[in-house]
Amino acid sequence: MFISVNNIPVKKGREADFEKMFIERDRVVEKQEGFVSLDILKPGKKRIMGGAAEDLPHEYQVMTRWESEEAFRKWVGSEDFKKSHSREIDKTIFDGQSYLTLYHSVEGAGAQKEMVKS
Repeated sequence: MFISVNNIPVKKGREADFEKMFIERDRVVEKQEGFVSLDILKPGKKRIMGGAAEDLPHEYQVMTRWESEEAFRKWVGSEDFKKSHSREIDKTIFDGQSYLTLYHSVEGAGAQKEMVKS
């Protein structure tokens, strides 16, 4: 399993606008070969054992799961990706530059499926 997380800083007070933008997206990623799932994660709280809850940075995560890194890379290089990411958006929603983090799953239901295929 390959996981991509797009970390997106959103201005306080603009959360509903950001969420609406994703709810109304074209959903073309969901039709891509090797795509498994997509989650939009809203900032929550961090709690260290025995400590008080603290707010997380005001950053949403858009997490996609893929059968393989190759499937993810094909998506990113596709015309569908370019078209999906070329739509007009209100950039005043954001509070800084987004960044991407990439992961290979070591353990979990998806990791087990990947190991069986090998």
